[in-house]
Amino acid sequence: MKPRYLTKSRFKLALECPTKLYYEGKACNGKKEYANQKLEDSFLQALADGGYQVGELAKQYYPEGHCIETLDYAEALKQTNELLQQEQVTIFEAALQFENLFVRVDILVKNKNHIELIEVKSKSFDPKESFVSKKGTPNSTWKSYLYDIAFQKYVASQALAGKLISASLMLADKTACCPSDGLNQKFRLVRGDNGRKKVVVSQPLTTKEISERILVKVNVDAICETIYAEGISLGAEKLGFTTYVKRLADSCASMEKIISSPTKTCKTCEYRASDEEKLAGLKDGFQECWQQTLEWTEADFKEPTIFDIWNYRSTDKLMQEGRIKLSEVVKEDISFKTPRNGER
Repeated sequence: MKPRYLTKSRFKLALECPTKLYYEGKACNGKKEYANQKLEDSFLQALADGGYQVGELAKQYYPEGHCIETLDYAEALKQTNELLQQEQVTIFEAALQFENLFVRVDILVKNKNHIELIEVKSKSFDPKESFVSKKGTPNSTWKSYLYDIAFQKYVASQALAGKLISASLMLADKTACCPSDGLNQKFRLVRGDNGRKKVVVSQPLTTKEISERILVKVNVDAICETIYAEGISLGAEKLGFTTYVKRLADSCASMEKIISSPTKTCKTCEYRASDEEKLAGLKDGFQECWQQTLEWTEADFKEPTIFDIWNYRSTDKLMQEGRIKLSEVVKEDISFKTPRNGER
């Protein structure tokens, strides 16, 4: 049986809710056991397609790069380690492993003893804006991206002990002008022989398209150190970063479910099953969670909840008080805006 690693995608999933690691990995004879609405979300798939194209553009900025294309973990590690024997090398999709942690780095640049990790995102960024809040912690807009690269840096620092590791995000620069009208048309999305999507460059990029970059690289080492120092909450516990990662890795390896208390993130849980999916034998992870933690019955799930209140800002507060059903909300819980003259 192949080991089940804590990858960067699983790490990000656990940041949303650690219980999702169980639902994501639970399978029966290779067939999914829990419904997953994100797999059917065409909007998310379109966003992912755009990400492929931006990732390929980033690679064009490093023409000397070597791409690790194999999906086999062991072979990817072998090829990466062979390339890392060189004093200077750039690797796309470099594979790094430490114990039960495994990451594929978008772009890894080695210059002697220095290793730079570059995570490419299609999200736009103004170089004048900040990734952190006034408190100095990652703001909500950038949190998932920053924790993602912090996790990669942690794995790299363990896998490549003795090397100087730095981390950066490469993002779409809001202030940059596209150097040509047809740049995006040069990146075509196709399916490879293995059925996976990939991008092919139909025409070589011009010197201008390479030199006038629309992607900007931003170092995030200081923010990574803040993340390591602050640690991460797991339920009621505040764990150090290393302990938190190990807890998630152990959950992945053993398929032990981490029980999470209900929060407002449950509203967007993808592990819900429609009536048709339940008839087809798929389980509802959301319902299973609330049955375990709240002891809800089938009748409880048919009642409206505070999730049904549009744009409600006090969801977490009421959930912490144990008031989840709409029938438990009182007038004082709702802030009514007094209309101005002429408004309705």
